Amino acid sequence: MRGINLPQTFERRGTTVPFHQKDLAHARVREYFHGEDRLLEAVLPNYSGTRRGELVVVPWEQLDQLASMDLRDQRVHQRILQTTTTRELDPIGVREICLAADAAFSGDPSLQAAAQQIVERDAQDKAMVRLSVIAQLTRECGIAKGDTLMARTNTRTLMDLMGGDSGRTRIDLDLLIERVMIFAAERGKCTVVDAKAYLDPLVGMITPFGNVTAKGEEKHNGFLFAQHTRLLNFRAEIAAYRNQVREELEIRVDQIVEAADECIGYVNERLAQLNELLGKLADLFDQNMGAIDQLDRLRRDVAFGLDGWDDMISVWSDAYRARDAIGGDRAVERAIQRIAGFAPRIPVRELFPDHEQVKSGARYEQARVRMVSQMHNWENDQLDSELQHRVEEGRKRRPHTSMVRMNEDDDRPPPPKAGK
Repeated sequence: MRGINLPQTFERRGTTVPFHQKDLAHARVREYFHGEDRLLEAVLPNYSGTRRGELVVVPWEQLDQLASMDLRDQRVHQRILQTTTTRELDPIGVREICLAADAAFSGDPSLQAAAQQIVERDAQDKAMVRLSVIAQLTRECGIAKGDTLMARTNTRTLMDLMGGDSGRTRIDLDLLIERVMIFAAERGKCTVVDAKAYLDPLVGMITPFGNVTAKGEEKHNGFLFAQHTRLLNFRAEIAAYRNQVREELEIRVDQIVEAADECIGYVNERLAQLNELLGKLADLFDQNMGAIDQLDRLRRDVAFGLDGWDDMISVWSDAYRARDAIGGDRAVERAIQRIAGFAPRIPVRELFPDHEQVKSGARYEQARVRMVSQMHNWENDQLDSELQHRVEEGRKRRPHTSMVRMNEDDDRPPPPKAGK
């Protein structure tokens, strides 16, 4: 299963786009640059009419020609086509695009209402994360100043202060926040105004992970946290179901568990780094780009590490809930086969960033995104003058011939013909 995972990075693997159209199930979008032009590709696994395991890759703008789209899917397709940066195409950006389309254009009232509730919950999550950030800064301030009461503050404490009826409670909260922001400004060597202005962007980066929690404090929000929890539950459920499948399907269950364990381990490592980073939250207020870049990188890694699993888990949940119905066991088996074939894997370069060339085909995958007219050697990235000369000669003979991949041994003389 690992050997077929050709893309070397998350960006080359692409981001899952959950279309309603079944023919576009598990579609991904990815970008590449043809010279200075930014182009988008749609990657469709096992598209109708292809052999098992094949990928269909088409320009993104042509995707609507492969299958009919409802109004919601058309909106998603158009909005992705309008993106201008790599950041807009990461799983967090694509999720925002899909939620906005679901809330405004979904033809199913229940899906539309569900999307609107998710948007509202995201706004509530941001407000709660803001409180949790202030609580963490309060704890750090209390430890630094020797204030035991402040050092024991948590998010619930601030919520109780906010819910107080007396004006005195409101004043106490305002004074606490002011003191905390002064502490953050001192730690960050900036003005209090700058520290306050920096708070909301920082909260926005942390919100997908959920609250910044103290020891022993539970977390219940953050959509990345919810996806991680859902993957953990799915892994446990399908591993427990292994003893109920036919013997020939056990290897497929093992493949699913292996893929889930790989993603869970990858995400757990990043979450441990995140907790360590957020344990010294005040240090981020110096706008140290190294720390901010680390936070942004963790946000990207966790989102991509979980990307694609929601589709897989939905396939499993639909079949597992109906397992006791007539034909339910066959539906579960089909779900296992499908998930084993499409389960996301972590690209090898994401697991081992320093690896020079992780498998055959890596150089070809990288070279495919370059301009063919540059005539670059795929191994050393230098202009191949011999290749350029051969192509020019070929164009003189056949002006409209198409470019094909050439092997390193193309210029070797052909072997002598065997005698009759």
